[in-house]
Amino acid sequence: MNRAKNSPLLVVDLETSGVNPLRHRVVAAAAVPFDDDAPPLELYIKHDKIEWNDYARSQFDKYAARWTANAVTPRDACDLLERYLELHYPQQKVTLIGHNIGFDVAFLRQLAFYGGRDELRGISHRAVDTHTLLYVLFKQGRIPESALTSDGAFKFFNIQVEETKRHTALDDALATKLLAARVFELLEMSSEFAEQTIGQSVRRK
Repeated sequence: MNRAKNSPLLVVDLETSGVNPLRHRVVAAAAVPFDDDAPPLELYIKHDKIEWNDYARSQFDKYAARWTANAVTPRDACDLLERYLELHYPQQKVTLIGHNIGFDVAFLRQLAFYGGRDELRGISHRAVDTHTLLYVLFKQGRIPESALTSDGAFKFFNIQVEETKRHTALDDALATKLLAARVFELLEMSSEFAEQTIGQSVRRK
C-alpha cells in the first residue's frame, strides 16, 4: 500500500479518565512514528479536577507513579506535542493512526481546547482507523470476527503486550503500530490479488 511521503503516519493512543469527552479528561498520550525512526513521544497530563469511571480508574494504577512524577498541564502537553511534530515533521501534517481513532481524535480536540487552542498544529484532519480496516478484512473473510477488537486483533496477529502494560499509552501505541503494519500487509496482498484477477479477466477478453 503506497503511503504518501508528504503525509507521514503517526500512531497515537490516549488514556483517559472515561469515555465521554464532555466529562472525562486525557491523562496520558503517546505518539509513535509509523514510517521512520523518530523517537516516540509519551505525555502525562494533569487537570485541576478529574472525573473517573471505574474501569479507567482501575487501569490508571498501572502508570499512576509515572503520572504523578511527570504530568504537565494541558497547555504544556499541547506545546510539547506541537514541538515534537515541528521537530520531526517540519512543514508537514501527520495523519494519525489508531484503533477506534475517532475516540482519540475527540479527546485530542478536547486537549487542544484545554490547552488554549482550537486545534493542534501539525495534525491532519484525516485519520486511519485500524478497526475499520480490520472490518474490511473480516468482510472479505480473511480474519475472524473475534479479531475486530483490539485484544482480539493482538491475539490473532500474535502481538504480545504484557498485562501490566496493557492500556498504557506508549505500549498500546507500539502494539497498534505492529497491528497496522500487519493489516497493511494483508490489504496489500488483497490488492495485488485483485489486480491480478482483473488483469487476467481483461486479457481473456
